Amino acid sequence: MLVLVMLLSMLVLSLLFRFKAEDTAASASVGTEQAWAAAMSGVEEALRVASDALPGATDWQQNPGAFRDRLVFEDGVDRWFFTVFSPAEEEALGEFRFGLTDEGGKLNVNALGDANIEKLPRFTPALAAALRDFTDEDSTPLSEGAEQDYYNSLPRPYTIRNGPLASLDELLLVRGFTPALLHGYPASRATATGDDAEQQRTARGLSQLLTVASYDPDTANDGTYRVNLNSADAELPELELPPALTNFLAALHTNGFALTHAADLLDATLPVKDGKGLEVPILSGIGKAELATVLDLFTATDESQTAGLINVNTAGIGVLATLPGVDEALAESIVSARRSISPERRTTIAWLFQEGVMDAAKFKELAPLLTARSFQFTFQVIGYGLPSGRYRVLEAGVDVAFGLQRITYLRDVTRRGLPFSLGGETGGAASAQKREPARTKAAALLKLPTEGKASRG
Repeated sequence: MLVLVMLLSMLVLSLLFRFKAEDTAASASVGTEQAWAAAMSGVEEALRVASDALPGATDWQQNPGAFRDRLVFEDGVDRWFFTVFSPAEEEALGEFRFGLTDEGGKLNVNALGDANIEKLPRFTPALAAALRDFTDEDSTPLSEGAEQDYYNSLPRPYTIRNGPLASLDELLLVRGFTPALLHGYPASRATATGDDAEQQRTARGLSQLLTVASYDPDTANDGTYRVNLNSADAELPELELPPALTNFLAALHTNGFALTHAADLLDATLPVKDGKGLEVPILSGIGKAELATVLDLFTATDESQTAGLINVNTAGIGVLATLPGVDEALAESIVSARRSISPERRTTIAWLFQEGVMDAAKFKELAPLLTARSFQFTFQVIGYGLPSGRYRVLEAGVDVAFGLQRITYLRDVTRRGLPFSLGGETGGAASAQKREPARTKAAALLKLPTEGKASRG
């Protein structure tokens, strides 16, 4: 009898444990899904802000009102929020900011051209050569580089790309690149070892300076395609242009000349011969006042987009200094000058010349490598519930070129741990509870309302 009682007791305890485990698992699953929905609300908000950004504006870089501790929904137990954040800018010492990162402010490893990548922090000549060999199409190694023969000699050989990288993490396959070099290490490590401010900045890793995603559509700021100046059949826009420009373009086409960029029109003179065989200069009529309009409306190519243009409104000193003919002093002048210029004047790269940052010759040399617009963005977003503290962290990339809205990649990085204290270090969750909830599609993933309460099911 005693044995039977013991067996029954064990059975009851087993069933109670099983019910408790299932209840715990179900609760955790619901919390995970709710955290995911809250995080996706942040992705949607980031996509909306990026799409609505005006040319020249950079308020999306730091916008706590849109991105910090935004209430999404309540479920009767938790209040669910999202926070969108990015690493601090190159010149800043903080660890995070509540905004988006412009990929156009980085150096595109798939469109290096003549960029002096050795100017980037910790980028040695050997790393630069290895990267170029990994992505170029030939099989001849550079002086300090490494082509396929080197990778064949490794204990576990693999085939190198010999073309554009599909993701930045592919750099870890290039000789000399390490996770610490690419992605950095926590700022606390720099502080603990007594490093100065500059070392804390470089500790963030090269991924904050490099990209594979940036491109600029060859469209005007109103979304229409630009007019190719080299096409004799192209119809000029119906707006007031200097009369001299029409004559200048006609002379270009008649004499078989071609422009490399719309910036070539700045203070341009074309020597042609008249009916008597005498050389006569024809002026473009494009000066400082007309430059912004010309750069916005005209192009010198039939390509629909250009990869790797660097955004002079967002790029840091380190990236700008990689441009050919740009030293650190000029890069600092660009960053300093743009701080005092209104977004309306920054809608094209014309301000570099108009504000006296560089002369006409230097401007025309650099113009084919530059842009003043942002279309591809990256960021992280945390969706979390209070008071439970359950959360999910996502890493995302979005593209809003050509008037479209696309999520280019989405990765769950929750395993990296909590990036900052919820409602503590960010300091906004308490005040966020007074705001209107964010109304997004993601809140409906679980059929949860964007305001009021919902059941836990």
